[in-house]
Amino acid sequence: MASHRRPKQPSRARISVLTAAAATAVALSAQTAAHADPKLTVKQAKSEVDADRRDAAAATEKYNNAKEQQQALQHKVSLLQDEIARQQAVVNQELEGLGQVASSQYAEGAIDPTVQLMLSSDPQGYLQRAVAQDQVTQAQADQLAQLVEQQQLLQREKQEAAGVLAAEQKLLDQMRGIKNSAQAKLRHAQSVLAQLSPAQRAQAGAGYNYGTVKAQGTGSVKDINLSGISAAAQTAMQAAMSKVGVAPYSYGASGPNAFDCSGLVMWAYAQAGVSLPHSSYALESVGTAVPSLADAKVGDIIVNENGGHVGLYAGNGMLLNAPEYGYTVSIQPLSYFGRIVAIRRI
Repeated sequence: MASHRRPKQPSRARISVLTAAAATAVALSAQTAAHADPKLTVKQAKSEVDADRRDAAAATEKYNNAKEQQQALQHKVSLLQDEIARQQAVVNQELEGLGQVASSQYAEGAIDPTVQLMLSSDPQGYLQRAVAQDQVTQAQADQLAQLVEQQQLLQREKQEAAGVLAAEQKLLDQMRGIKNSAQAKLRHAQSVLAQLSPAQRAQAGAGYNYGTVKAQGTGSVKDINLSGISAAAQTAMQAAMSKVGVAPYSYGASGPNAFDCSGLVMWAYAQAGVSLPHSSYALESVGTAVPSLADAKVGDIIVNENGGHVGLYAGNGMLLNAPEYGYTVSIQPLSYFGRIVAIRRI
């Protein structure tokens, strides 16, 4: 029968030791937790959130640029596939005719050297030998050489298409990585803001996740002078101005109700019938170059932040732009941004 003895009670000294050990463990645990998740000040939280949002916005433009390249590769693949199909049809038609001749000659017990050539595993070598031995006429040799050339061209086109497809897949993988990076930055910003009270969150996040707050230093659309610029620039500026303080920044968005920085520029000029790429990096080479900011006119495209940001010049050293996550389309001093890398006029 199993024993049901009452467990032995620990001594008073043992209880004291265990109690002290437990207290120490709790204290250490509390210290570790405090070290792992320190209380942030509003200033520290704002600094972290702003950095995360800037990084996420820069990643968005890298994503947009990779997407532009991927779409160009898709177009190239489509053209190559069309050409491959056309070339394959030509080769198939000639080979079909050759097969019919071979079948007919085989039934008669003799195959013409020309047909032997095309049925050879090495038609180019056979052709050279056949011409040297006067087994085929020069006209036949020219016709067969043309077919061999078509087959070689078809093979090169297939190899090129395979290479383009591989490059496209690489870009797709890169795009996924960039997008994941941007989303990770935003999740971190959210986690930082979640540690604060609602009042502190509003102060540190400036409307984060709502997009209803104008950026600091926002100017007024009333200060923008549209005289002396092209009709396209006027139309683009009027379109962009209508979104100031209204449309929020949003990942990969190109209007009409939300934008990222290059999406705003693309959408604004689309209202004037001008097609532009959805990428701050690609916008560095559109239109014509403007030598310096002193030569810039309202409506010119200004790329800064090492190519990672873009907006429309609003005059008086101001930039009309979709700044970053948490803000609406705004007009800000260019001094808020990094070095200008390109000024382009449409």
